[in-house]
Amino acid sequence: MIKISHLKLKILVTLLAFSVTLTAGISYAQTPVSLKLEALQNVPPATVIWQKTYGGSADNRAFYSLPVADGYLVVGSTGSIVANTTVGWVLRLDSNGNAIWNKTFLEGSGTEIRYAIDLNDSFLLVGNEFLSTGAVNGYVAKIDSQGNLLWKIVIGNDEVDKFFSAIATQDGFVLLGSSSYDANGDSHATVIKIDLQGNILWNKIYGNATDTVARAGVLAPDGAYAVTGFTDPRGEGNYDFILMKIDSSGNLIWNKTYGGTGTEEAHSMTKASDGYVIVGDSQSAGTDIHALVIKVDFTGNVLWSKTIGGKNADSPAYVTSSSDGGYLVAGFTFSFGAGNRDFWLFKISDSGQVLWSCTQGDAGYQEAYSVIETGKNQYVMTGWTDPPGRPDLIGKAQYDFYIVKIDASQTNSDISSLQVIISAVIVLVILLSAFFVVFKFRHRK
Repeated sequence: MIKISHLKLKILVTLLAFSVTLTAGISYAQTPVSLKLEALQNVPPATVIWQKTYGGSADNRAFYSLPVADGYLVVGSTGSIVANTTVGWVLRLDSNGNAIWNKTFLEGSGTEIRYAIDLNDSFLLVGNEFLSTGAVNGYVAKIDSQGNLLWKIVIGNDEVDKFFSAIATQDGFVLLGSSSYDANGDSHATVIKIDLQGNILWNKIYGNATDTVARAGVLAPDGAYAVTGFTDPRGEGNYDFILMKIDSSGNLIWNKTYGGTGTEEAHSMTKASDGYVIVGDSQSAGTDIHALVIKVDFTGNVLWSKTIGGKNADSPAYVTSSSDGGYLVAGFTFSFGAGNRDFWLFKISDSGQVLWSCTQGDAGYQEAYSVIETGKNQYVMTGWTDPPGRPDLIGKAQYDFYIVKIDASQTNSDISSLQVIISAVIVLVILLSAFFVVFKFRHRK
């Protein structure tokens, strides 16, 4: 265990400010992708197995969850525990969503936890520290299985240095985010490697004179890092998905951008057997936001792309591989569901076919930020919701953690039944056509 004093921490941050290395500028040769909307027609509500909310009198937001041996770890932020202050909040839940323990983490004037990694006997927490000056620093902490702090580091230079997620490696962790260093306030993608004790091994930023943000990443098959996010290639406020391959020393091997004439922002990615699946938002002029899912090979070449949604705004926040080789995409929808904004979950095959889609929510606002597959057709989704039983708070941006276990078998069976009907109709048409041909042939004879 290491402890970093306040003085040592300031020295570390000062040294870090001088050690940042700007890599060679990224290229902007956009690969066009299909942005034709595949409109969903059948999006029923899922069946609720159990649901839990955690919060208080102020705003509470869950950003991520992961499975542990006996339940789940949920991370986010809460303004309900320390008066007028946002603090990082971590909950350990059992398999039914009941709280086993909860811990808070506070640095500077406020803290949030955006991501976590299970280290078997401990957890790595990745988030941000907020300062009274408006600056943001990255915050990383290691806790034991009971939530006790083992060590922590703060990384920043009194500007905006923000972390969104991380990649676990054999010898440490790769932190992903953005940093604002130039006079215009534009961001560069930030990738920082730390060892298992939290010591910084290298710190690199990627980008030219326009905004670039790193949001998520995975290990590449050769031990390098595949990192996705978004970039503004022309400085016009229209973003493209970006995928970068970075070696173990932080050197940029290649990068590719994907999009159209509007804005596409990638939020999450997962590894496939033959490449990567990336999800994010797509919005063209005069249209609402829709989900964009892209599959690329290991060198970044597009295998397929799908734009998915309804007549209103629909946004994905997270993608993960399913047990049968497909992909689960979680987010929120205005087009379907029971209310203003609902949890949204859909499954897409490895070839890009939407297999099913469902919603979960009520008349208020719900946003999902992660999904865990727990069994056949069963999933735990995590995000936030308007406080139950408080219609006066709908639309007031004062949320509670919302963790719900759903059964999507009815959704699957509905679509399966539809597919069976369609297949039966096709077979019938073929048989009737064959019968007509045979009958006509015999009649001529």
